[in-house]
Amino acid sequence: MSPSLQLRPMTLDYVDAVTELDGRAFGQSGWSRRYFVGELTESPISVFYVLTDQQDRLLGYFGAWHIVDQLQLCTFAVDPNAQGQGLGAILLHCVFRLAQRLDCELIQLEVRVSNTAARRLYRSRGFSEDAVRSNFYANPREDGVLMSAPTPSSVETSIGPLAADRWPAGLALDWDDRGGRASERWQARR
Repeated sequence: MSPSLQLRPMTLDYVDAVTELDGRAFGQSGWSRRYFVGELTESPISVFYVLTDQQDRLLGYFGAWHIVDQLQLCTFAVDPNAQGQGLGAILLHCVFRLAQRLDCELIQLEVRVSNTAARRLYRSRGFSEDAVRSNFYANPREDGVLMSAPTPSSVETSIGPLAADRWPAGLALDWDDRGGRASERWQARR
């Protein structure tokens, strides 16, 4: 069986692994386990997904708030040990697809001024840097850059050449959100 990726809704079963990954990705500014549990169990606007490999090993995740016709990307991370393989781009394409599913017109996010890799990824996918929010982040205190992009009318449904070498079976997406329940498959492209 050739290796594949799976995007699925985050459940409480993934909270410990997501919290651990979040801590490695963001250090002291990472979210607590309690915060993730609250997003999954108490927030009516939260939509969270995990990206796993065929052994159900967590490779990344994202969380968003669906507010009327906007999607606010509130957390997004790729396992630091799996970076450089195109997974950030794949996850961001999944965010775009989610925004389409939820009929959102705009996607917004904040990112640390110092996070040049993330800012570069977002800009390469059509996000603009709209404003700087002073002292937006704590631990350490830092400005945040507000970025936004219109929801694209179409989304590339291949995982791209970088990821195709490692996951030739592509990506299976299992959606369960306000847009309903659906499954999709994105193919590997070399």
